[in-house]
Amino acid sequence: MNNGLHEHLKAFVAIAEAGTFTAASIATGIGQATLSRQLAALEKHLGCRLLNRSTRAVTFTDQGEIYLRHAQQMLQLNDEAEAAIQESAGRLRGTLRVACSNAFGRKLLIPSLEQWQEQHPNIHIELLLSDRVAHLIEDRVNVAFRLAPLEESTLIARPIGTSRRIVVASREYIKRHGTVREPSQLQRHQCIVFSGAERPRDWTFTGPKGETRVRVSGRLTLSTVDALQDAVLAGLGIAMMPAWFWTDASLKNKIAQLLPEYTLPEQTIHALTSARHKGNGKVARFIEHVSEVLKGSPITALAR
Repeated sequence: MNNGLHEHLKAFVAIAEAGTFTAASIATGIGQATLSRQLAALEKHLGCRLLNRSTRAVTFTDQGEIYLRHAQQMLQLNDEAEAAIQESAGRLRGTLRVACSNAFGRKLLIPSLEQWQEQHPNIHIELLLSDRVAHLIEDRVNVAFRLAPLEESTLIARPIGTSRRIVVASREYIKRHGTVREPSQLQRHQCIVFSGAERPRDWTFTGPKGETRVRVSGRLTLSTVDALQDAVLAGLGIAMMPAWFWTDASLKNKIAQLLPEYTLPEQTIHALTSARHKGNGKVARFIEHVSEVLKGSPITALAR
C-alpha cells in the first residue's frame, strides 16, 4: 500500500467512525481541510462518493458503507505487517486495541499500565471500556478480556483466571434491615440485580448443606458492576459482586460480606483473540502481562 493511499484510507476511516469532520480532526490531530482533501482524493481514485457531507454530520453512501469494512481491514493488516517486521527485530511497537468491561479496565488494567508502558514505550494502548461484548473484527480489537459466559464463535479463548464472587451490603443497610444468616433470608431483603448476569435473579450458593438456589427480588436492576458498587455504598440493598471490587481498605468500614461460609460459582476470565492475532507478539505479551496482574490481585490466576 503506497503512503498516499494509506493516508487517504486513514482519513476516510477516521471521518466515518467519528461521524463528523470536527470529531475526526480532534481524534487524529489532522486539520479538517486536510481530511477533506484526503477523502476527496480517495473518492476520485475509486470513482464514487463514499460519504454524504452536511454541516452537522456525514452519512454513508451505499458504496461507502461497503468500503468502510474493507478499509478498516486494510489498515489493520498494514499495521500488523509493520508490527511483525518490528517484532522480528525484537522490538514491539504500534497500536494495541484492548476491549474489556468498565470494571475490569478501571480496577485491574489501568493501575497496571504504568509498568507495561515502562517495559514497552513504543506501544500505544487504545483501551475500549464497555460492558457490551466487543466485536473483535468490526471494532478492530486485538484482544478482549471477558468474565461473561462465552458464545460459540471462531475466536480463540484462553482462560487466564477465575473471579470469586461474594454477597455484600453496606453496614448502614444491615443496621436498618438486619443481617442475613442463610441464603433463604435474602428473599426478605432488597437485592440489587445485575442485568448482565446469565441468570440475574437466581443466586446459587454452596454451603454446609450442599447447593441452594435462591430467587431474589428488589426494586433496582443495574446494567454495570460499577453501578452495583455505588448502589451498595448508598445503602440501597444487597448485591452479588466480584470480590476484587472491595479490596480498597477505605471501604472495609462501610460494607460487610454476608454469608461468608457459603461460596458462589466462580467466573472464568478469558482473553479472546481472532485466529489472525494468535501469533501477534504484542497481543501475546499483553495477555501474559494481564495474567501476571491477576496473580497479584484477589483473582486466582490459572496456571499456563
